Amino acid sequence: MDLQLYFRVLSRFRVVVIAGVLLAAALAFFSMARVSLDGSPRVSWRSSEEWLSSSTLLITQRKFPEGRSVFEQQIPPVSTSKSQQYSQQFADPSRFIELTNLYSELVTSDPVRQIMLRQGPIRGKVLAVPAVSVNGAAALPLLSIEGVADTPAGAQALAARATGAFRRYLEAEQTAVQTPDEQRVLLQNVNEPVKATLLKGRSKTLPIVIFLAVLVATCGLAFALENLRPRVRQVSPDARRPSEATPVRQRA
Repeated sequence: MDLQLYFRVLSRFRVVVIAGVLLAAALAFFSMARVSLDGSPRVSWRSSEEWLSSSTLLITQRKFPEGRSVFEQQIPPVSTSKSQQYSQQFADPSRFIELTNLYSELVTSDPVRQIMLRQGPIRGKVLAVPAVSVNGAAALPLLSIEGVADTPAGAQALAARATGAFRRYLEAEQTAVQTPDEQRVLLQNVNEPVKATLLKGRSKTLPIVIFLAVLVATCGLAFALENLRPRVRQVSPDARRPSEATPVRQRA
């Protein structure tokens, strides 16, 4: 590979090479961004990033049963003929694990979405999954509500809106059927939606491919022009021919 020859050809057609580099850079830029000329010029990205922020809720009941070592039980007397009602003071913990799976579907339901729309349009998507799962089933009564948007602030705001909307939906349904306070399911905040994490950035593959393709095409054009119009190198008049420069010895 004669690098000096390559550089010499590219230097000869430097105007073509510079124009090709500028064209490659422009095409690579416009493959990532668009320029709006409506009013004042504005540059916007063609593709968007994806950011995620989430909140975690504990599905529980009143009097914080998670802090008790044993559950109190009301046992009715046996030496009486009067009918007695017996109810457990606390629900079976497995009940809340089942509710976690159910609530993960209700968070993305139409009634909750309608509550969110009262605060404005939904820019992004809402997901809800059991915070800890084993083989797809909830193992703990923890519900993670996630907001996915194209900015960190948007993802955080969306997760907070979805959490608040689901809380209002559940309270409204409990009030509608007049559920007693001691029998209501409670949603306790474990983690507030905080700093968002980047899920997917903008792909740079296409701009790189476009830039390299145009650059290779530019170099190919320069060599094609060199073949069509080769530079003739002038030889010095006093340059001697090889036969004159090297005398031939005669044998004795």
